[in-house]
Amino acid sequence: MYCLLLLILLFCGEGKSQDNVFTINKVSLQAFPQNEVRNGDSLILNCSVDISKNEHFRLNYTFSFFKNGDLLFTNMVEQDSAQYTISQARFSSSGYYECSLSVEEKKKSSAPLTIKVEGIVKPILSVQKTEVMEGENVLLRCEVPEEKPPFYFTFYKTAQSANGVEHERRRTSQYENFVDLEFPIDAGDRILYFECAVQMNSMTGSQTSERSNRTIVTVTQPFRVPEITINPPQNITEGDKICITCSTVMNILLHQDQTEIILQKNKTILNSTKGRENLMYCKVVKMEDNGNYICKVEHGSISKINKKELVVAELFSKPMLVVNKTKWDENSIVEIHCQVNGSMLISLSLIKDNKILVNSSIYRTKLRVSDSGSYMCRAEINNISKESDPVFLHVYAPVSLPVLSQPFSQVAVREKFFVLQCYSSFGTLPITYSLYRGNINIRQIVIEENVPANFTVKASSIHESGQYRCHANNGHSLSHQSKTLNVTIIAPVANITFERKPQENIEDGNELLFFCSVESGSFPIEFHIFKENDGKSLRQFMENKKRTVIWHRDSFTSQDEGSYFCRADNQAKSFVESQKILVKVVMASWKKGLIVTTILLIFLAAIITIIWLNCRLKAKAKTISTELAVSKRGTN
Repeated sequence: MYCLLLLILLFCGEGKSQDNVFTINKVSLQAFPQNEVRNGDSLILNCSVDISKNEHFRLNYTFSFFKNGDLLFTNMVEQDSAQYTISQARFSSSGYYECSLSVEEKKKSSAPLTIKVEGIVKPILSVQKTEVMEGENVLLRCEVPEEKPPFYFTFYKTAQSANGVEHERRRTSQYENFVDLEFPIDAGDRILYFECAVQMNSMTGSQTSERSNRTIVTVTQPFRVPEITINPPQNITEGDKICITCSTVMNILLHQDQTEIILQKNKTILNSTKGRENLMYCKVVKMEDNGNYICKVEHGSISKINKKELVVAELFSKPMLVVNKTKWDENSIVEIHCQVNGSMLISLSLIKDNKILVNSSIYRTKLRVSDSGSYMCRAEINNISKESDPVFLHVYAPVSLPVLSQPFSQVAVREKFFVLQCYSSFGTLPITYSLYRGNINIRQIVIEENVPANFTVKASSIHESGQYRCHANNGHSLSHQSKTLNVTIIAPVANITFERKPQENIEDGNELLFFCSVESGSFPIEFHIFKENDGKSLRQFMENKKRTVIWHRDSFTSQDEGSYFCRADNQAKSFVESQKILVKVVMASWKKGLIVTTILLIFLAAIITIIWLNCRLKAKAKTISTELAVSKRGTN
C-alpha cells in the first residue's frame, strides 16, 4: 500500500516538472539615451531577456550588472528586464558593461556594451599661501571632484611677463581624487600664476581635462642683489693695497643668521660671513690678482650674485731665465742670466731647487752632475716678487764602454728567442741602449736604473747569424759602442727517418745495417740508437758533415730480436725521435739443413736397426727349427 502511494507521488512530481519548461533565448543590454554621452549626463542601462516557456507560469529573474568584469549591481525581480541608472556620468564611468541573468539553475550573459563618456570634470586648484618669499615652497592642491582614480596631474607655474616661461611638475594619484605638491619659488620670481590639469585613462581611451582655475601668488625678496665695490676704484698698480666690499639689504622677516655672503675669484673663496649685511676683503695686489670678483649672497636654495673686474697695472715684468741649452756635459762651463724689464732698481736672485744660489743677475760655474736641477730667477721690489718659469738643467757624466753579452746561452735557436745584455757600469741615467746587427738597428731601450738592458731577439732564420753590437748614450756629447759579439743561430734537427737493410726477416747470425738520418739541422748532430724498453743507448754517433749515420751489426742473433728506434739532437737541445722498426730473427739455413740431415740419419738408422733385428729373428727361428728336427730324428 505504501509503495503504491510513493509511486503515485513520484509520478505526480515528474509530471509537474515536465509542465514548467523554459529556455533563455537571449539577454540584451542597451544604453539610454545612447552609449556615448557627455560628462554629467544621465545614463540608463537596460537589461532585458527573451525567454521561451511551454505554458504561462511565473519565474524569478536575478539580473547582475558588470563593468570591466567587476560586479556593480544585482537585482531579483519577476519582470523580464531590469535597469541600472547612472545619474551623472563621469569619465571614470567609461568602460565595458555586461549584464547576466540567472533563472533557477540556468544562466546567460549579454554581449559587452561599450560606454564612452566625453570630457572630464574641471579640476579645482587651491593654494595654501598667496604671498611667499624667494626660496620657499608653495603648497598646491589639485582636486577632481566626483571622478575616480587613478589620476595623472600636471601643475603649471607661469611668471607674469610678456615671455614668461611655463614650468611643469607631474604627480600621480592612485587612490585619492586629489594630490598635493610643493612647487619651489626661484630667485627672480615676482608674480606667479599657478594652474593644474588632469589626465585620465580608461579601457576606451585617454582624455585630458581643461585647466583649473588660475591662482596668483606674490613673491617677495629675502635680500637684494648684492653690491660690490673696489677701493680705490681705478689706477691700481702692483704693490697697492685695495679693499673689496660686498653688501646687501635683508628682509626683516628673514632669519638673517642663515644668510651667507661669499666673495670669490674664479673658484677660490677669498672671504665669507654669516648673519651680516656686508663683508670686506683687503690685500696688496699683484698681477695675478687681475680678473673678475664675484659677490654671492646665499640663503637656503636662493643665491644672488654681482661681479666686478679688477685691473692691476704691472710694476715690472716677469723675469726670464736665459741659458743657451738645458743638457750639459760634466765639467762644462755654464753661464745663466736673469733678465727683467723695468726702470726701477730691482733685486734679482738665482734659485736652484727652491734655494737661493746667488743674489745676482749672472751666474757662471763649472758643472758637476750634482748641479742638475730646477733653476729660476726671482725679481723683487717693494715686497713684490716675481719668479721666472723654471728651467731644468741636466748635467751628464759620460757612459762607460758598454759590454754586450749573451747571458743564458751561447747559441740561438731558429724560431726561438734569445737574450742579449748590454751594460755600461758608469754614466748619468737614463741611458739609451741601441742594439745593432751589422749596421741594422734592431731595437732601442731606455734604462732609468743602474741595471743592464735586456734585448729579446727572435732568431727568424739562420741568415741572422752574425756580429751584434750595442751603443750606449745619455745626454752627454760622447757616446760609446761595445765590442762585437758573434751570435750563431742554429737550426734544430727535423724530419728524422730510421731504416734497416735487409728489410725482410733476418737469419740468425747474419749481418744487419741500420740507417738513421735527418732532413735538416745545424752541425754537429748527435745520433743515438735504442732498443725498446732498454734505457741505454746501443750506439752513439757525432756527425759534423753528414746528416746520416749507419750502424753495422756483423752478427744479429735471436737474442737481439725486438723494436729499434733512433734519436737525433744538436745544440738546440730539441731532439727528434724516429718511428720504431720491428726486427724478427729466423733460423739460419745451415741449421735447418743440419736438423733435416740429422732427422734423416736417425730415420735411416732406425730402419736399418729394424731390418737387422728382423733378419736376426728369422735366423734364430730357423736355427731352432733345425735343432728340433735333428732332435726328433735322434729320438726315433
